Parts: sequence; structure tokens; C-alpha cells
Amino acid sequence: MSKSKVQKILRYSLFSLIGLFLILVILVRYTDGTISSGQKVLLGYDEKAERFQFFEDRVYYLNGVDGPYILGDSLIRVNTENELLIEPINPDSIWVESSSGLQFQLPLHDKIEIPAEQYTLNTKLLAISDIEGNFEALQGLLQAHSVIDQNLNWSFGDGHLVLVGDFVDRGIDVAAVLWLIYKLEAEALKQGGQVHFILGNHEILNLQGNFHYAKGKYKKLASLIGDEDDAQANNRLIYSPHSHLGQWLRSKNCIEKIGNQIFVHAGLSPEILKYDLSLSEINNRVRQNLDLDLYKKPNSDSIASFLMGIQSPFWYRGLVHDYKYYPKISSNQLSSILSYYHVDCIIIGHSIVPEVSTDFEGKVIRLDVKHGKTLNSSQSQGLLIEGNRTFKIDASGAKESLLITSL
Repeated sequence: MSKSKVQKILRYSLFSLIGLFLILVILVRYTDGTISSGQKVLLGYDEKAERFQFFEDRVYYLNGVDGPYILGDSLIRVNTENELLIEPINPDSIWVESSSGLQFQLPLHDKIEIPAEQYTLNTKLLAISDIEGNFEALQGLLQAHSVIDQNLNWSFGDGHLVLVGDFVDRGIDVAAVLWLIYKLEAEALKQGGQVHFILGNHEILNLQGNFHYAKGKYKKLASLIGDEDDAQANNRLIYSPHSHLGQWLRSKNCIEKIGNQIFVHAGLSPEILKYDLSLSEINNRVRQNLDLDLYKKPNSDSIASFLMGIQSPFWYRGLVHDYKYYPKISSNQLSSILSYYHVDCIIIGHSIVPEVSTDFEGKVIRLDVKHGKTLNSSQSQGLLIEGNRTFKIDASGAKESLLITSL
């Protein structure tokens, strides 16, 4: 090849690289795009500081109202001016505000108790999963079906509200979502009702200080209230045993039987039958190991490692589809699980489906949908059980019989 041709190719390559780099710079500047690796920003634009970022640590900022978080004797919140405030605690009056400006008040529970794992069902039940910090989707669904009134107070009488995991991460109103559930829990009991909060994999991640899926404002908050050099250690503080919300979340079950249904976030793998575990044993063993990352680092306790691992009630996807580690469950395997736990159906979240729907001729009901971002979005869906009838519901107020299908 001649020297002139080589020079021409090199010039063309150089111009192409420069052009590509400029395109990337423009995209990063005028979109939300960031090229990153872990906690390092390779190329990004810091909107707050109004500057480009090249090969540097990620920068996080407080971003609107957040909290409150009760850590020991301190109540910590972030106001609309992104100021971190430390206030005295009035246990009879805790004020919470969502990003939309909606406020509500609640008293702290006198005592945090571990719930039962089995309940009879003689009344109506509404179930939702995977809200992920989306306060408006939660509010819309509950108000549209008279679980709460316009003032966010319980109005479901002796009904059951089942929250099938993953109410944290991804959204901007995680604290407000958790406090609303906390508030409704006490109000429901006074009317003979029940709120069931089933732990999901994202609750587990947060309890362990893994904020990978959390908005940056939560990471910034953790860095301000923690005094560790390790980010995960600071993250862990927010839901630690020293945190009121942390104590409350740590009391929750990962699986419950309500009527003839099991509610569990991800599902039950056929492997669980090898361990001959009751619901109580599952919940107690999980509670004892909440702080251990047995998903990535299984230990010599084979039962605990299974219950927190790839095929755990938090992570198993085989009730919905094949997964890279295992195939979809068979009808016979599912029947064996249902028979062992004396139920007719398993109700799950975790694996996204286009709409609330059934599989295995109604033996599996799938709740995880992409909820809408507005208050009365028909995309926000849940499940309603009234007597022996089941309905797909949405935040617009729609209610239709749930078709029994098998895929």
C-alpha cells in the first residue's frame, strides 16, 4: 500500500474518531446519557456543576424532599431546598411529604412485631407488587379501589392489602412509599384489616447497603449521614437495626399464606422441596441472614444460601419463564409445591409481564407490571380477590375478571 493511501486512511480514521467523540459529547450534554463503569464516569455531564466529567468518580446530589429517617434519637429529612435537617422526634406526629408536595402524618408504632405467616381470608384482598418508589402509582391504585380515602387514610375495613415486594429503589419517593405503608398497617388493624408487606429482592439489597438501583439522592444522603469511607457501609445505615424503618423492614416476612394462596415476591423453585421447610422456617431463616450477601457469596449453611441465593423466594424467575440458570418450572413440579404447602395458587411479582395475568391454568398469578407515572394511569395494575372471584384492576378504577390462562 502506498504511503499516500496510508496517510489518507489514518486521516479518515482520525476524523471519524473525532466525529464520534463529538457526537458522544453532544449526546451526553443534551440527554441523560452517561458513559460509565461502576462508580466511575468515563464521559458525562454534571447538570448541577454545569461541566463535563471525564474519568472521575460519580457525583451525587440531594434532589428534593426525602425522609424522614429516624436513626437513634435523630429525625433526619431533606427539604425542598435540598437542605439536610435534623429535628427532634415527636413519636405521636411524624410528618411525611412526597415529591409532589402531598403531606401526611402518622404516629410511630408502639412496638414492632413479627407478623404471622398464615391468615384466613374471609373478606376482600387487594395485592400489588414492584411499586419501586412510585408514590403516585401506589396512591392511585389504593384510592381508585377504596383502600384509602382522599386523605390517605385506611378505608378498606377488614380487607387485606398485600404488597408483594420491591417497593424501594428506582423511584424518587421511596421513603414516602414506606411511611404510607407503615401508617396504613396500624390503621388497618384498628378496623380489623391487615396490611402484609412481603420482602422482595430490592428490600434485601437495600438492607445490605446495595444501592445500585437507587436514585443518586439516596446515595448522597447516605454519604452525609454516615461516617465511613465505604459507600456501602453508609448506605447500610439507612435501613440498619439503628434505623426505625430498618427495624420495621427487618420484621417482615418473605412468604405468607393467605387463604388458599401463597404470596411470595419472586416465586418458589422446585429445589425448595429438598429442604423440607415450613413457611415459618423459611421466614425465620431469612430474617437471621438478612445482612449476609449469600447471593454472591454463599457459605457453608446450605439452607440459608439457598433461601438468599439465585433460586430463592426473592430471585427465582422460573414461574414465569426460562432463565439463564434454570428452565421454567413444569406443571408437575408446580403441583408438588402447591401440594406441599396446601395451597391452590402462588401469587408473585419480580418478573415483569405486560399485564396482571395468570399461568398454569390459574395456579400462578403474576403482578409485576410497569406501573404508570401518573396518579390514575391504567398502566398501574393490581389484583383484587372478592370471595371466589379474582379481578385485574388498575389505577383508573377499572376492574375486570382475571382470565385463567396457561402459556
